[in-house]
Amino acid sequence: MDALDDPVGWVAAQAGTDPVRRRVLDALARRASAQPPGALRDQLVARLVQRAKAEPVALPARRSAQAPSPLTELVAALQADAGPELRNVQAHRRTWSALRLTRRMAEVAAPVPEHLGPLNSQVLVARALQQLQDLAPDYLQRLLTQLDALAALAPLHAAVEVDKPTRPAAKKSAARKR
Repeated sequence: MDALDDPVGWVAAQAGTDPVRRRVLDALARRASAQPPGALRDQLVARLVQRAKAEPVALPARRSAQAPSPLTELVAALQADAGPELRNVQAHRRTWSALRLTRRMAEVAAPVPEHLGPLNSQVLVARALQQLQDLAPDYLQRLLTQLDALAALAPLHAAVEVDKPTRPAAKKSAARKR
């Protein structure tokens, strides 16, 4: 069977390869068979034959499940060197984040004026955060930590925007019109 006459049948007749390679060859064969006879079809069939005859790429050997990853080794070394100080810092961080969460939730739990209506953004956010507090307090804590980080970065972003030189827009549009 010739690849130029029936690319899909030619791929099906090839010896079994790994499933990913087989799917790539099948897709290329379907694309080639969908083209009318001509230069494009000939190029696709040539690429199909080239890929089919190419040696499969050897995948890197997998790590054994027993061998620790380099990151695990690094964390273990850092914890061994840090001693009780690192554990104290982590304990205090948890305490401060719990206090921050409590303070934020107290701000959210403050009564929202009723005249705002049920679809007001302040009412919706307060309701969503209260429900999130009930359903997933750990997620809420992580979310508020990320929002605090973004709020801390906002002034830096504003400072960068101010420092950027502005280009006159009129000169650009006039130059494009010519």
